[in-house]
Amino acid sequence: MKVYCVFCKSGSEESIAMQINNLGSGIRAIAPIRVVLEKRNGKWERTKRPLIDGYVFIYIEDDKSIDCFRFLIGVYKVLEYETGERTLRGADYDYALWIYRHDGRIEPSKALTEGSQVKIIDGPLMSVVGKIIRIDKHKRRAWVEFEFNDTTQKVSLSVVDISVV
Repeated sequence: MKVYCVFCKSGSEESIAMQINNLGSGIRAIAPIRVVLEKRNGKWERTKRPLIDGYVFIYIEDDKSIDCFRFLIGVYKVLEYETGERTLRGADYDYALWIYRHDGRIEPSKALTEGSQVKIIDGPLMSVVGKIIRIDKHKRRAWVEFEFNDTTQKVSLSVVDISVV
């Protein structure tokens, strides 16, 4: 499978993914989201947020041309490397496959605290391709660093059921 990424107008990721998905079979576009837990009025609520603002991942089974994607309204460009290659590779490819395995929806993970060690026991963070850099038990968040497009992205993802053993 070949994987590409388009950079688009923030806030239009879902619309662009839908337009691409309507182009035909063998193409799947994902505007990845993270489901985060936020406390409002003393209750934890699930809220959807973009995983990375302005990016849509495109997964293609065959050798279809990706040039048509850049002409969609709201798409700025198809990302490419300095060599001109547009298919994702290396850590970028691994990151895109992690998103694909979770259908573009990064749900809260479950963690268990054992002394000073935190162990992810279920959810997307179990197979994370990034690095967990901090966990905030009070806000139920894990801060994760991902390498994507030659930059380090920091994202907060929800973690639930944090217990001290």
